[in-house]
Amino acid sequence: MTLSFNLQSFARLTDTNLMSRVSTGSDGGQLTSNSLISLFSPDGHSIAFLNVDAASNYQVFIKDLQTGLTRLVSTNAAGGSGDGATYVTQFSDNGRFLVLLSTATNLVPGDTNGQVDVFIKDLVTGAVTRVSVAADGSQIAQGGSVGLGRSLTADGRFLVFSSREANLVGSDTNSSQDVFLKDLQTGAIRRVSTNSAGAQADSGGENATISADGRHVAFESNSTDLVAGGTDGGRYLFLKDLQTGATTRIDARLDGSNGGQSINARFSANGCYIVFESTGANLVSRDDNGTRDIFRKDLLTGAIIRVSTKADGTEAHGVSTIAAISPDGRYVTFASTASDLVAGDTNGKADFFRKDLVTGEIVRLSITPQGQEAIGGDSSYGSPSADGRYLTFTSAATNLVAGDTNGVFDIFVVDTALIPHRQAVLEGRYVEGKFQVGTASNVSIAWGDGTADILTPAGGEASFGHAYASAGSKNAVVTVSEGSLTWVRPYTVDIVTGQMSAAGMADSLTGGAAADTLVGDAFDSIIKGNGGNDRLSGDAGRDVLWGGAGNDTLAGGEGQDVFVFDLKPHKTSNFDKVADFNVKDDAIWLENKVFKIGKGTLSKPGKLSKNAFYKGAKAHDADDRIIYDHKKGVLYYDADGKGAAAPVKIASLPKNLKMMAADFFVI
Repeated sequence: MTLSFNLQSFARLTDTNLMSRVSTGSDGGQLTSNSLISLFSPDGHSIAFLNVDAASNYQVFIKDLQTGLTRLVSTNAAGGSGDGATYVTQFSDNGRFLVLLSTATNLVPGDTNGQVDVFIKDLVTGAVTRVSVAADGSQIAQGGSVGLGRSLTADGRFLVFSSREANLVGSDTNSSQDVFLKDLQTGAIRRVSTNSAGAQADSGGENATISADGRHVAFESNSTDLVAGGTDGGRYLFLKDLQTGATTRIDARLDGSNGGQSINARFSANGCYIVFESTGANLVSRDDNGTRDIFRKDLLTGAIIRVSTKADGTEAHGVSTIAAISPDGRYVTFASTASDLVAGDTNGKADFFRKDLVTGEIVRLSITPQGQEAIGGDSSYGSPSADGRYLTFTSAATNLVAGDTNGVFDIFVVDTALIPHRQAVLEGRYVEGKFQVGTASNVSIAWGDGTADILTPAGGEASFGHAYASAGSKNAVVTVSEGSLTWVRPYTVDIVTGQMSAAGMADSLTGGAAADTLVGDAFDSIIKGNGGNDRLSGDAGRDVLWGGAGNDTLAGGEGQDVFVFDLKPHKTSNFDKVADFNVKDDAIWLENKVFKIGKGTLSKPGKLSKNAFYKGAKAHDADDRIIYDHKKGVLYYDADGKGAAAPVKIASLPKNLKMMAADFFVI
């Protein structure tokens, strides 16, 4: 088993970590036109956003959050800008492709229908593919459209779109927009906006979204014949099960009664929940505000809860729209004009909120890092990162970040993990970092202020954040574990400079009963193999290596290293190999309880008597105890020198070393 450990990043956070503006040029300069819809890439490293310039040109850009580069992506394969309005709707789950909606005629050759079409952009090669086409790949006269929710399944195989085209499937005679499912591998197309028997709806459907696993499609429709009992022709939400064919109402109560009109459904990433907005007053009890609210439906139980409420669950008074849901379904974000969702909302503008459906907490996100409310414009449409930590939203407010003087809508990113630590961040007391820990399953940090955290690594990394009560220098200790292996490293945390550095004390790496591989680093390390046939490597620094039981291989690496032997040697079961002993820098420590060669302790090792060491094939007098056979490269212990007792092998060493008694110490 191998254990690795390295500090990858560390920083003291500032107000720009709480919130930043991302709709900027590559040089960081602000844009002069409105930036609206935005989406996180799956890895969280980029944000795609829609920008509308003064000439009403709708273009899509991607901002690299690591390099700052902003690039136009609403382009054809040759890099030419699209000649029509283009909207961004979704990243593929692998982050390579972008689903675009566009009226442009030059994104692909042969686009002559003059309609909105759906395209997929390859962000690596630049290639563009029109996917709102017939099964044989031919252009359709009526074009196609997708909603703002997920339109592409997680595996990238299926796409849902809507179109008025009557020739995509047979028996399409309703003269309405319908929802279709396209297999991007085979080209096959299936109509989704049908009733449970597969019959077409009298008014079709549109604005569809598909679950990540491709099992369900949610869509809007004014049709009266999609479900048993019908509807009144209002705009309602329906759910299509693509396995069973069943079509059901999303915005209906458990008793099947109709609610108000509903739009903009979105699935959670796990497929268990749908959020939507509705004017329905009977979806939940005590809905008396007479306006549009946000709701979440549990697809397993059918239960519907209202999301756009105060922390105590009571209703707010204002229009709430455009919801998005975290991957696990716990958090929902939305825009609202309500002034009573949180205390102190006096700006008279639409704000952007996040609701915790476990605790009930509701947080206004469209405020400055210092906690002041937005001034100058509304805040709206948002998108979560894949892990739910970061959120984008658009706002025309002028005071959310310093230097915002362009007077247009911008895209902002807020780090929701820092919200509970806002004051510590502003006062420079909050630190954050990341360790690379290999296969370790547990990481603990004692922060040096009487508190400690236990972290569960993911993907070989362990991220951490901590709010100190005061500034200054702190002594922290990090312990990394995997099974019986542990690595303990002391650190000094300088909060003022925002640095975390290895302290002067040595690291401690400890193996278990099995065969382990323990590798130190550039700092001093104490490495103990314990049981098993271990491989210990100190790397740089002054390292102390204890092989323990078993046939171990020890390599000190650079620096002044110590090799410790404290167990009774055995030629077959406890015989170690010292791979790189350097007589100039290294030393061997021998436990007197085992070797009976003098006095000393770990804290104060004693020197080996000159008479007790001999370099040769065997002892040459009664005083010899430690014998180095330089021709064979073997170190022996002889309990009685030239007496009757046979010498015992301790370890193998490189041959022909200029060893002497000064290389040995007694502990």
